[in-house]
Amino acid sequence: MNDLVAQGEKVRLRWKRVDDAADDYEWRTDDELARLDATIALRLPFQEYLHIHEDEFRYPSPSVRRYAIQTLDGLHIGNCMSYDIDVMAGEAEVGIMVGNREYWGKGYGSEAMSLLIEECFRIPALNRLYLHTLEWNARARKGFSKCGFRELKPVQRSGKSFIFMELLRSEWEAIRTEWIAAKDTADGR
Repeated sequence: MNDLVAQGEKVRLRWKRVDDAADDYEWRTDDELARLDATIALRLPFQEYLHIHEDEFRYPSPSVRRYAIQTLDGLHIGNCMSYDIDVMAGEAEVGIMVGNREYWGKGYGSEAMSLLIEECFRIPALNRLYLHTLEWNARARKGFSKCGFRELKPVQRSGKSFIFMELLRSEWEAIRTEWIAAKDTADGR
């Protein structure tokens, strides 16, 4: 089964699989990763987690699309998703986590987010993507800005301070065109 969704120069996005459970469990039980994801680390046994994980595949939601982030040599390094997909409103929320620390700060997350954005805007009805990122997480804010997201306002949720960011389809199309032109110039075309 071909589960490849998109490929960049560093990473691939593919559909999530049941066999991603071990990596996902490791990342979801990690205190630092949970803090970066504005949640608490899971404290349930793997078998219980596996049951929940399998149910996500058994009973998929039409308003959620889950992807794994892989290096070009096939190593699963993180996940991203679009959720609360609302085609009537023309919007969806997006999120990302690079769980493998060896790939932090090297452009893997930004490229994965760019691939996710491109994939989201393949849905003709979507015109706006948004996200909430922790106010203190400067690295995430910088990465999202690099992909074209604009900071709109601070938001308080569950006692935490977030920055609400958005990206419109028209903005993404302009950014993508600019990136393609810059790449063509660098390649001597």
